[in-house]
Amino acid sequence: MQTIYRQIRSMGTVMDLVLPGSQDAYADLLVKEMRAELGRIEQRLSVYRPDSDISVINRAASKGMVTLDREMAGIFNELFLFHQETRGFFDVTMKPVLDFFLEHGAAAGAVPDHITGAAGMEHLRLEGDRIRFMKKGMQIDLGGYGKGYAMRKILEIMTSKGVENALISFGGSLVYGLGSHPYGNSWKISVPVPGNSDGLTFELKDETLSTSGNSLNNRKKFGNSGHIVNPETLRTREGNGLVSVTATDPVRAEVFSTALFSAGRQRAMELARLHPDLKVGCFFV
Repeated sequence: MQTIYRQIRSMGTVMDLVLPGSQDAYADLLVKEMRAELGRIEQRLSVYRPDSDISVINRAASKGMVTLDREMAGIFNELFLFHQETRGFFDVTMKPVLDFFLEHGAAAGAVPDHITGAAGMEHLRLEGDRIRFMKKGMQIDLGGYGKGYAMRKILEIMTSKGVENALISFGGSLVYGLGSHPYGNSWKISVPVPGNSDGLTFELKDETLSTSGNSLNNRKKFGNSGHIVNPETLRTREGNGLVSVTATDPVRAEVFSTALFSAGRQRAMELARLHPDLKVGCFFV
């Protein structure tokens, strides 16, 4: 059986595709459609693009209500739902806090009041298809959601085209196993764990695996301050560690891996027990 491999560069990372039983011409058409959809999502959700929809909202929503289109209204409703489900540990308003620590380092003193006062989804007002920031200085960053949303849309393309078996890896931290491996009943994925030669192993069959943590790559990218903020303490989660979560929905997996890592070991396990649909593996130092 022929297996096709493809890569798509998008959203600041690489999506790797493994397509068993496919043909080159068909895979190229599939990748073309996927690349276009990923570009569309990046244009909507990336805070790194000044003309993106999220960037426009960040500039305008503290001045008054901003009207959302149907897709964006659906996204914001889902953000609030996940905020509730994670007991507040998933919070898209932490960008100013994170920016403070990325600039000053983990050893920085107390976060200034004008930053802490603008943090927290309780300061977001969503009324139907309109959103407003109730505190000056609020900023939204959909990291921890955007990749999952993109993966969800990619899966919609694949299923609409009749793809039954595939492995999709988005930057290595988000993996979806569609159907089965050519020589097995699932896709076996290993997650390296610092100081543990065995790591964590998951078998995916129509499931997503999302991993969040302070890996070596993340420390090179973000520095020793860490890159995930605990919304309760308004401090970044430091030290080695990771949380891996599997779920049928890529967005759910991505959101909960971020939230559980930010919560720390004890709170993470308490939250995980409230959601038996998730499979969770934790490693904290």
